[in-house]
Amino acid sequence: MKRSLILLIALTALAGCASLSESECRAGDWRSIGVEDGSAGYGFDRLEVLRSACSDYGITPNAEAWEAGRQQGLEYYCTPTQAWKEGARGRPLSPVCGSENAALLERENFRGLTYRRIEKEIRSAENDIDSINRSLATLARDHPARAMLIAERNSLRLRILRLRAERTRYTL
Repeated sequence: MKRSLILLIALTALAGCASLSESECRAGDWRSIGVEDGSAGYGFDRLEVLRSACSDYGITPNAEAWEAGRQQGLEYYCTPTQAWKEGARGRPLSPVCGSENAALLERENFRGLTYRRIEKEIRSAENDIDSINRSLATLARDHPARAMLIAERNSLRLRILRLRAERTRYTL
């Protein structure tokens, strides 16, 4: 079981390719290709992309084998953990999971999206602090703008602390 999950994760990483090479089309491992596509959240319309890619070589995908593999891959994709990970990558969940766990999956995807948004806000505030620090380094100790920059930096530090606390609510 664990080996299958690792294989599915590895296949998911490869699933981003939009088309197949001639050798992949000729090999015709349509079930495995379907597993990759399902693990990546592709819908049935993905089969048209495969048909188009392989038609250049005079090959037609085996739709039944591909769909059987895709359904197997969807078992990996349509999990709360994967829904959160998709959100954390900034991607909404693909509408391929059916309705039985839809509310849970949408909630987890939203949590992942929120986690990502908070991460971006933290990075932005950290970049602002770096900018302030660079500005402070160029100003004389008695420059009137220093106090305002230091106050702004302190405010950003507090914001980061609040964001980090909020982020823990959305951690996987």
